[in-house]
Amino acid sequence: MVWGWPVAWYLFLGGMGAGAMLAGLAAPLVGKQYAVVERAGAAVAGPAVAVGTGLLVFDLGIGRHEPWRIAYLYLNGSSPMTWGTWILTLFVPVALLYALSVTESLPSRWERVLTPLHRVVARARQVLRVTAGVLAVSTAIYTGVLLSMPPTFPLLNNWLLPALFLASALSTGLSVAVLVALVLEHRRGVQLGLHPWSRIHIGLLVGEIAVLLAWLGVSAGAPVGAESVQMLVTGALAPVFWLGVVAFGLVGPAIAFVAETAPGGHSCRLALTGEAGVLVGGLALRYLVLAAAVPILARPPL
Repeated sequence: MVWGWPVAWYLFLGGMGAGAMLAGLAAPLVGKQYAVVERAGAAVAGPAVAVGTGLLVFDLGIGRHEPWRIAYLYLNGSSPMTWGTWILTLFVPVALLYALSVTESLPSRWERVLTPLHRVVARARQVLRVTAGVLAVSTAIYTGVLLSMPPTFPLLNNWLLPALFLASALSTGLSVAVLVALVLEHRRGVQLGLHPWSRIHIGLLVGEIAVLLAWLGVSAGAPVGAESVQMLVTGALAPVFWLGVVAFGLVGPAIAFVAETAPGGHSCRLALTGEAGVLVGGLALRYLVLAAAVPILARPPL
């Protein structure tokens, strides 16, 4: 594998954090009673993307020996790396400020320090909503755009990869937002209604499956890309693909959400199982995208 696990975790956490923010922004549209999902998604977004970015910086060794070279990442306006650097740099603080703006009550030990800032960001909430939404979509798509740039990796050099990463980001982000919201409501002794979110998730999973199939089909059109697809479908990576991505991450959760939304189906455990499966599948997908990327000039045997 050209890139290690830290990069896979960066891709996962970056997409999940962006998706969590989008899930939080969509929560008021689902219903006022789901404000906790908005708070949960906003709370997860900034830290997730920050940790993922830190893993990427560590893996690439950027600035480890010459820290001042980090500044160069912000100066080349024609480089996708510079675009991503600015997107990530802006997303984290905006996400944190938006999370603060939707916070109902501040911890007592931080109340004195954060109350003035809380008042300011609460008044700017609508501006923060729009800004956070734009940056979240950009963050979710950017990783796929960056990976699709090198022409030497046909599996990655595919216009559908950004779409696949966006679809996965929406799904994993919704899962983590709902899981955190469930924990927050459980602490208050409140049962969070999951039917609307399960219905939304069914649609997201169907869309992700469609994009995944299209991505595999387009990638198989090139000889080396076909080798990568074979590695995923029938080769050494097939167990992770069929179990981790397809079974645990897509089909299994879809079945769980369908059962949860069926008449009389109010099993919180089913929904929790589905949400957890989506997160497992999201991480497995990022790992496989990196592991199966066969360069044109080096074709390892299957």
